[in-house]
Amino acid sequence: MKQVLNIEIPDEVLHALKKEVVRTGKPLEEIALEWIAEHTQMSERGRVDDLMPFYGAWHMTPEERLRIEQMIYEDRHMEENNS
Repeated sequence: MKQVLNIEIPDEVLHALKKEVVRTGKPLEEIALEWIAEHTQMSERGRVDDLMPFYGAWHMTPEERLRIEQMIYEDRHMEENNS
């Protein structure tokens, strides 16, 4: 079953989504859904902190680095809101 979700997102997240639209040619909604699905999978595998020792251990494009930094920011923000 599909559900509709209306959310407000920070400008920097929207900017990153739009950059991915230009890069991939995919619709914004599709990219946002992919990001949410990937985050859900990440949460199931473990926290972002578990990956921190490996951050920077491989070559990343600026877009990949931005995406990881956004995931870290979001993870930290969720921790603060849950405390």
